[in-house]
Amino acid sequence: MDQEFYYLPKQNIELENIETNGFILDIGGGGEGIIGQLCGNKVIAIDPLEEELEETKNDSLKIVMDGCDLKFISSSFSLVTSFFTFMYIEKDKRIQVLKEVNRVLGDEGEMMIWDLTLSENVITDKEIVVIPLNVILPDRTIETGYGCRWKNKQQTVEDYEGLFIEAGFVIIEKKVNKDLFYFHIKKKPIIG
Repeated sequence: MDQEFYYLPKQNIELENIETNGFILDIGGGGEGIIGQLCGNKVIAIDPLEEELEETKNDSLKIVMDGCDLKFISSSFSLVTSFFTFMYIEKDKRIQVLKEVNRVLGDEGEMMIWDLTLSENVITDKEIVVIPLNVILPDRTIETGYGCRWKNKQQTVEDYEGLFIEAGFVIIEKKVNKDLFYFHIKKKPIIG
């Protein structure tokens, strides 16, 4: 079975407590549910797959929902997160997710995104690329990993910088290494 998997080197990601007023909308919050483990009942975790939400063991509110069609009214949140979710979203749907996030964020709303670079750095004949992770929370470390069929899911930092502009965001912070990236973006203020 491992013959179809390509494993990237294990990475460490350290997460601090996330402070916000109101709830955090976590796009793709099923599975390991890292943001829900970090922030508990302050999180509304959405995932299009019910079984992903059922396996999540944290105190978040879990709702089956597609990020391309968020069922929240406009300006409902001040913070949205996505922890290794965009790697599973088809390339042509990523802009729609970001536009929906922009819609449900209030003025000055922010988004935090952690994900995997899938580009020429993944030169493999294997069908599935896996990134093993140590996610270091303030009170414990979670060993996990994320993997996807990579051939139609390429994503680079430059791709996302363009998508953020198109969806109406500005970049507050960017961290990049060979395999991982983190963006903290903010809804572009409306001038006028």
